[in-house]
Amino acid sequence: MPVPQNALRRALFLAVGLLFAVSAARSENFDFDSLRSLIRERHIGSVEDLIAALPETQRNRYALVFASRSAQDASFENPRAILFGPDARLVMTFNGNPTQRGFRAIETMEFDAAIKEFRFREILFPEGPGSAEPAVVSEDNPERCTECHGNPPRPVWDTAPLWPGAYGERYRTDLSPTERTGLSAFLAQQAEHPRYRHLVDVRRFAEAQTFRAGASGQYAGRSEDSPNAELTIFLSRLRAQSIARQLAQRPAFDSYQYVLLGVADDACGGLADFYPDPMWRIERERFERFARESTGANARQAELKGTRATAAGGTGGATTAAANEDALLKLRFVAESALRVSTQDWTLALEMGTYDFTMPPLSAQPLRAALLAAVASSDPAVSRLSAASTSSDGDRYCSYLRRRSKAVLGRVVDTAPRGVAPTPVVASDVPRVAAVPRIAPNGAAAERPAALHVCVTCHESGVGPRIPFSSPVKLAQQLQARPAAHGVLIDEIRFRLSSAAGAQRMPLGLKISDGDRRSLEAYFAGLAAFPN
Repeated sequence: MPVPQNALRRALFLAVGLLFAVSAARSENFDFDSLRSLIRERHIGSVEDLIAALPETQRNRYALVFASRSAQDASFENPRAILFGPDARLVMTFNGNPTQRGFRAIETMEFDAAIKEFRFREILFPEGPGSAEPAVVSEDNPERCTECHGNPPRPVWDTAPLWPGAYGERYRTDLSPTERTGLSAFLAQQAEHPRYRHLVDVRRFAEAQTFRAGASGQYAGRSEDSPNAELTIFLSRLRAQSIARQLAQRPAFDSYQYVLLGVADDACGGLADFYPDPMWRIERERFERFARESTGANARQAELKGTRATAAGGTGGATTAAANEDALLKLRFVAESALRVSTQDWTLALEMGTYDFTMPPLSAQPLRAALLAAVASSDPAVSRLSAASTSSDGDRYCSYLRRRSKAVLGRVVDTAPRGVAPTPVVASDVPRVAAVPRIAPNGAAAERPAALHVCVTCHESGVGPRIPFSSPVKLAQQLQARPAAHGVLIDEIRFRLSSAAGAQRMPLGLKISDGDRRSLEAYFAGLAAFPN
């Protein structure tokens, strides 16, 4: 018996609807397992084919980097594309020229929501199209990733308002002439490029409102934030979850949870408001010292970040605004002094040992939300009070946190020996160089020069070549043995410290006194003379 046409039509619509529903679900929940299955099921054998097969939701949000500090090279015409999808829970990267380092690889970063940690992997495709060899997926967090991202690894993406080396370097500012020229070269070949042509709506990078959004962007239905700022916000939210979990797992968290939450967004007063008076009298001096160290570290970070912007070639000597060292200063002090948690790797900034948590304007500090969830799991009252908090209710939320903190910490004071407070783990502004006495050729001890922190920060954070300046033992072993352009490492250092190096004179882009240069050279010479 023939099936009526309207019944066939309804069945067809139902089948198509189910197909779209399944496809949409897969797009919304696309993770690394989905990526792995896609490669296996479709027998994908190249980076180009994989990009083409990705759901549109994974190809319509991305940043473009023309000066890469990663294992993948980049250039103005062939940038490193960072695909971050709807929320950056799965990030994928690739570049576009066969001569570039990392051309055959897709690098990935996935946020594991169950344990609040990041997983880094590399997918290496065989050389040449049509190869019978399968793609090779690395183990989780291989050493080549953890060298720069740390262990456990963290995302590295800089903070607002400057992203050196990425198109749209300066937040809410027009592209520089160098960026416009480079972007034009990229767009001229993008439509026919085997990889970049799969990026969705790439022409928006040529529109001024993409990087300097205004009212017109709202009417057009576009996000008010640039791709770089969007990625900063997404990664900050995920990083906040991992930090909150790290804090909640510490034995002292129950005692300090209210003060941590109260100072997370700087809206409930100062630290003194959360400590019993006897405890704060002891902690006050430590906090002031901690604040000074943080300020110094962030000033150096801002200087080095500006130098990177100059070297990248985009902004042509632009500098970054001062880091927002006050954003998490009080919370970091409690984390380090009471919970024994180092905060040196909390920031998204490239320079390790700094504390820049600057967010795009109007973006809420995400660590407060993550901590609120952690505290509410044992005290639901904080969630209710936070949701109902208004200026007309006497600020019951903050009052509750201050009252509970003083009560809990008061019991800590009562049980501690008189005059004793938790010993803080005060983070250094840069990785410390061990004060190991060395005998220089003239018989004097080779003490750590004041300017050595510049070498450490640049060469142990992924900016410059990896040189162990923070370890006198390791450095001494390499100075006379490690090959370099001008002989061995000590020869290269001497050359780079001299005026003969010209524009390549170290420290790159920074001015230090002649006395500091002589101190550095004497220190390195002393280590080189006694490598053992």
